[in-house]
Amino acid sequence: MIKYYIQDNKVKLAKYETIYEYTKKSYNSENNIKASVLLENKRALDEQIEKLKNINAKYTIIEYDTSLYEHFNGLSVKSVEEAENIINPNIETLRKNKIDEMKQACKDYIYNGIDVELINGETKHFSLTLEDQMNLNGLVTQISIGNIKAEKGVPYHADGEMCTLFSIGDFTMIANKASEHVIKQTTYCNHLMNYIKSLDTRENIESVYYGMELVGEFLDNYKGLTEHEEDN
Repeated sequence: MIKYYIQDNKVKLAKYETIYEYTKKSYNSENNIKASVLLENKRALDEQIEKLKNINAKYTIIEYDTSLYEHFNGLSVKSVEEAENIINPNIETLRKNKIDEMKQACKDYIYNGIDVELINGETKHFSLTLEDQMNLNGLVTQISIGNIKAEKGVPYHADGEMCTLFSIGDFTMIANKASEHVIKQTTYCNHLMNYIKSLDTRENIESVYYGMELVGEFLDNYKGLTEHEEDN
């Protein structure tokens, strides 16, 4: 749970919290007061301690690690409810947000493409956006039905280069590696998302990142599928 307070419609992360107790005396009574104050920085803490000493309060200081949440500091909000939904979302929302993040990361990773070493030893990069994937699949289909004579070369292009004729050996390697890349990343992302669904704490959900090694049954199943694909 992140500790914060709202000041002038801005989120202020609490670096410190003082929990204190003191006796408030009036003309004919004494009241035991218990309270706590959230503080943004060391200067505010020092000022609060001075005040507590002046009223002979007993106090405890809690220091919070806000390093992972600095992006929330200064966030403009219209209400405490809005801030709470953003800063301390429920587990279901955290899972959904992390799964959406992993979907986008998978998409970006696939679209970024692959490096392929051609038969002559030269390495070229090929992006794999949806359009690129459709172009590759379309060419594979055209070759298979005989509309493109592979012995004459297959027209395609590497990133940033003009279209050229690739040998059937080179083009087959490009198409196969592209297909392997898409299948592997899609399969990994599917397992990663199911792993996220199994998590039930904020710390564990937020620690997930694209490219991390899978664990347990998710790793075993992923290896079984990808090793099967490599054998075929």
